[in-house]
Amino acid sequence: MGKGILLLSVLFFMGCQTQPTKVTETKSVQTNFEEIRTKLNKNTVILDTRAAVDFYVSKVPGSILVEWKDFSVPNMEGAEGVLDIDPLNITRRLALWGIGPESEVIVLGKVFDKGQTQEAKMGRVAWMLKEMGVMNVKTFNYELFKREVFGLTEAPPVNKEMWMPVVDTRSEIKFDEFQRIIYPFNYNFKFYTVTRLDEKAGLRVGRFKNAKIHFIDVRSEKEFKDVSLKSLDTNFPLENIPWEQFYTPEGIVNFAFKKNLKAKGIVEEDVVILISNHGVRSGAATFALREMGYTESKNFSGGYNYLNNSMSLEKQINSAFFEKEKQKKRKKVVRKKKK
Repeated sequence: MGKGILLLSVLFFMGCQTQPTKVTETKSVQTNFEEIRTKLNKNTVILDTRAAVDFYVSKVPGSILVEWKDFSVPNMEGAEGVLDIDPLNITRRLALWGIGPESEVIVLGKVFDKGQTQEAKMGRVAWMLKEMGVMNVKTFNYELFKREVFGLTEAPPVNKEMWMPVVDTRSEIKFDEFQRIIYPFNYNFKFYTVTRLDEKAGLRVGRFKNAKIHFIDVRSEKEFKDVSLKSLDTNFPLENIPWEQFYTPEGIVNFAFKKNLKAKGIVEEDVVILISNHGVRSGAATFALREMGYTESKNFSGGYNYLNNSMSLEKQINSAFFEKEKQKKRKKVVRKKKK
């Protein structure tokens, strides 16, 4: 049995066994590859995150082309990484593709694309699926998958019934929560939208109040050195770990990297906040960390792009709320005048 076959065997048939409560470092499961192909034909939804031209030139039979931006806040420049505020918009589309909470989903993509035009997209889509409550999601390098998995046939997806997303294990950090996490440190950033001192005091609440928190920038070393939260404020405790280190060349989560994280003092119980430019690479890293057992890893989905446009974006996203508040004030004024 070849290396790729063994990896696929590990990948799929782990899901068929009773899962341990603790993530293990080593996984050695062998099975018949013909059985894997049969399982794929009948039960698995295959999503492809490559560019459309690549998809149509060399398509895995039965796979579905997916664009990560289609699940983000629509028509809002600067907030491309933030998931759609209404998660039903996401699960509705997934149901049309035959994806439900119990579905087995394989997400294909290019892992280390030299042009950096497609990097981390598959991890971002896998993260989004997990955010919606899809339990069995795996990533794979397209080239290896296409070479090892043959005999698939073209067939339209069997639609699932509409389903409600699961929100009790969410790992998306949005702008307001990101501010709440960093405010107690009094860093000198310029993207705050809360200005009153009494509003800033004591904003870190709940599980973040006394938690050990790690901030990780998963962009390239060059991007990190050019500009980051660290360069904006040298006191900010930010570390650079490029997202590629969380994956193997086969596109599988790199469980061996967990040893490196523990050597840095990053353990499963800690809160890990990940950031990139648009929440794509940080989404991929968050998916990998969650698979490793880091249940409190969080993707700051807006990323640096959102931070750079935070003032205007917050006004747009919250415009409906602000309008309601204005209407309430107008009604109060009218009542006072009548009295």
